[in-house]
Amino acid sequence: MERNVDYVIADYMSAPDRFRTLRNHTFDVIVIGAGTGGLTAAALLARRGKRVLVLDQHTVPGGNATTFSRPGYTFDVGLHYLGGCHPNGLIPRILRAAGADPVFFEEMDPDGYDILLFPDLEFRVPKGIEAFRERLRNAFPGERRGIDRYCSLLRSLERLVHESANPAKTLWNLLRSPLLLRWANRSFADFLQSSTRDVRLRALLAGQHGNYALPPSRASLLIGAGVAEHYLEGAYYPRGGGQILSDCLAASIEAVDGNILLRSRAQEILVRNGRAVGVRFQNPYLGVQEVGARYVLSNADVKETLLRLIPEGVLPSRTRERARRWEMAPALFVAYLGVRRAALENRQTRSNYWIHSTYDHEAQYRQAARGEFPEAPSVFVSIASLKDPRNDSLAPAGIVNLQLMAVAPSRPEAWGVSAEAESGSRYRSSALYRERKEAFGRRVIELTRRAFPCLPEEIVYQEFSSPLTHSRYTLSTGGTGYGIAASPGQFLFGRPGSRTKLPGLLLCGASCRTGHGIAGAMMSGLMAAAAILGPRLMLEVLGKANSVGRCIPDIATVPPRVYDSERTG
Repeated sequence: MERNVDYVIADYMSAPDRFRTLRNHTFDVIVIGAGTGGLTAAALLARRGKRVLVLDQHTVPGGNATTFSRPGYTFDVGLHYLGGCHPNGLIPRILRAAGADPVFFEEMDPDGYDILLFPDLEFRVPKGIEAFRERLRNAFPGERRGIDRYCSLLRSLERLVHESANPAKTLWNLLRSPLLLRWANRSFADFLQSSTRDVRLRALLAGQHGNYALPPSRASLLIGAGVAEHYLEGAYYPRGGGQILSDCLAASIEAVDGNILLRSRAQEILVRNGRAVGVRFQNPYLGVQEVGARYVLSNADVKETLLRLIPEGVLPSRTRERARRWEMAPALFVAYLGVRRAALENRQTRSNYWIHSTYDHEAQYRQAARGEFPEAPSVFVSIASLKDPRNDSLAPAGIVNLQLMAVAPSRPEAWGVSAEAESGSRYRSSALYRERKEAFGRRVIELTRRAFPCLPEEIVYQEFSSPLTHSRYTLSTGGTGYGIAASPGQFLFGRPGSRTKLPGLLLCGASCRTGHGIAGAMMSGLMAAAAILGPRLMLEVLGKANSVGRCIPDIATVPPRVYDSERTG
């Protein structure tokens, strides 16, 4: 990575030991899981005087906001673009309050941060609801009424998001949004069908469904339109990749004597007298340890937390049954590629590509749910080399770092692996697993030729990861990175909040009410920290006092670490 990217490679000799050092056996808060939600909560709490311990079974902090390296390449695991990163946007506000500033964000192409490709249609999604409305009207001149109706809904969502720190204003905005109130508990497909009969327009408006991994018929309207609105305010990519967010949060925690302990897998949440009082965990250097705390905050997979980490008989049977019934979001397959720059031809803007072989988004999800490999999945293309052009670590000279993502079956059996073999990494030695992974990878690459005809001839490096890979590193149910599926019955109050039925235990992460993704996870961390510190934290973080020019960051420079984790397989 070049030195003028505003970072310096960290000196490992002076960096805190995150594998062997346990500074105490009693803390104010123990956080299970160093994902974005857990790190956000830990930094907010540590910066306000709480003694914090963060545990994670992986070798790097960040969960989905991490990178891994190969000779000449650095690949992002789960962060491909962000919304709300203008100076007073949600993410910068939370980072400032967490002492994790500065993080620099590169804005993607405002004339088309997402480019949607269909059999006979190409559409560039521009920044701004009004620009989006006009471009839709030009592409579909006979559908002005339905387009205006959808954009009106986006405006209502925009107002709600901007007033989220003020409950009274949030309620007022809800009451003045009858369209939102009427359709809040319906599917995205229901709303689109009520707005237009044009199949192509409906498919286009749901064309970013990979951002929540659900087809329109099963996705909540609030997630479908909400994710669209999130990016319409501007799409960004963090300079340095997803790991920089995690490293800045982790450094903020350690700067005020917070303790991060990696390679430490939680075995049990300790309960005494009906309250969570600590965690038992396993570390290869320290052995089995029991550590106490006033609060335990789990950023782990919600089913892992409620069904495995808490001893049976502690939670009400109704709570455990509800956790069992939660349907998790489908998982994704990822191809990590090094491609000669010439393969991009005229596609050189800071844009993502959504490649659809059909106007039907439903079939691929039905096939994946049955344990089949989708015949023609939608493919999401992220080109990190164009989004972060100063970062020389992404790929060798003349090569671009390109990632492809598509929905895939979660069941181990679909990959030729038994449920028993899935545990650990034994499945990787299966010839059938490798064969199926390679075959699906070739299919995804072939579909990508719709945008980049020179593939696969121009590929000089490739590596694939499956849902089993993701499960191995994050311990997520079915390998999903999105938590509980955001269907109408499982969104907002259909999801768990910060507090649980067990006093002393709180939750944050992708399955909470704030939703998945980096912004959703950071909000869940903020909500969990506010549950401990009090509701004034919400106003402190999201209110006018924490705006550019009025907030002095605690850290002037945060150097990142360089990791070489074996992420795929």
